[in-house]
Amino acid sequence: MSKLGVVLVSHSADIAKGLKDIVDEMNDGSVTVMAAGGADEGRIGTSAVKIMEAMEALADNDYILVYADLGSSIMSAETAVEMLEEEVAGKIRMVDCPIVEGALAGVVEGCVSGDLDSVIKASEAAREVRKFE
Repeated sequence: MSKLGVVLVSHSADIAKGLKDIVDEMNDGSVTVMAAGGADEGRIGTSAVKIMEAMEALADNDYILVYADLGSSIMSAETAVEMLEEEVAGKIRMVDCPIVEGALAGVVEGCVSGDLDSVIKASEAAREVRKFE
């Protein structure tokens, strides 16, 4: 079973923290989750340095999954990966899914199976979840 870490990247520190609170409710503690939202000085935006620091804090995990909200958060996360030492950068996987539903599904699957492919598959399947008929 792989040891998984998760970085939640949002333009809003409040959204990233709130999402961490939501996924932590379903987390049995086997997945380490870090919120990396907002730009420097509490502004809306993203900070590659803040994201990189969250990734470094998870360096002892086998894999680090990144869930991001909007376009420039993805670019900031990619920049953060480029700033990391190669050993840590090699553990990073960007997950293409809706951030809330995908992160929740991924953390739950991570607690159940700990299998990287299953976690990514569960996260990406969240794209198809219908909320209303």
